[in-house]
Amino acid sequence: MLFHYAPAVSRATRDAIFLRMQAEGLLGCAMSAFNAPTLADWRRITSPRRGLLLCCYAADNTTDNEAMLSCALFTPRRGKVWEFDCTTFRTAARLAVHMAYGGLAWAFAHLDCAAIAGLCPAPNRHAWRLAEACGFRVMGRLPQACWHARKQRHVDGVMVLCTPQDLAERADA
Repeated sequence: MLFHYAPAVSRATRDAIFLRMQAEGLLGCAMSAFNAPTLADWRRITSPRRGLLLCCYAADNTTDNEAMLSCALFTPRRGKVWEFDCTTFRTAARLAVHMAYGGLAWAFAHLDCAAIAGLCPAPNRHAWRLAEACGFRVMGRLPQACWHARKQRHVDGVMVLCTPQDLAERADA
């Protein structure tokens, strides 16, 4: 399946994404550091001043929120290293690796970044295994680096990193 990527530029689009994640029961994964994520929290972390929220659609579809398959938040961290968080909507879960891979390729082509990092709470194995499948390398574990709201404690974080070369090697595999 081919995909189309577009930044979420309006507040209405970003709000609709939050409401859809809420309706699908995805907020606990997408915002695992929050006890009870609110729309105000979402607006703060997805503000265009802080980064870029990239939406993924089927290539043959429009960019309406109901047709959205996933979204990824890219946030500049240090130098030319950006951070990456991705949420896949339930109807497209089987396509998560392909969509995330395409989103990373889009980021390397359109953002001024040399590498993309992620810090996944260790209990969220699906997140860092997805990252590995997309071309990220596990760099190590950071002790108690992530607040895990559901567990009400700090948990280890799995640090992952992807460069354009890593992505190209994944494409060749």
